Amino acid sequence: MDTFNIQLGNHETGVTRRDEDVFIVRLPEKTIYVEKRQDNEGANHWFEQGKDNETSLTANIGAAIENWLAKHNS
Repeated sequence: MDTFNIQLGNHETGVTRRDEDVFIVRLPEKTIYVEKRQDNEGANHWFEQGKDNETSLTANIGAAIENWLAKHNS
């Protein structure tokens, strides 16, 4: 499991990669699991595990995770 920090708003937020598409995100108020899913057109969407809708929070977390992965996995 990879552990890294992302910038979310004005805070460093800890993230642990649980598996290929599931990440544990330690927000100041709670810890959540976010999951990356692709739609039928190949676009990524980020959901809190167990929920069926992408929120602005999960979308922002997902974008920050994708940016970190792009910078560190090349």
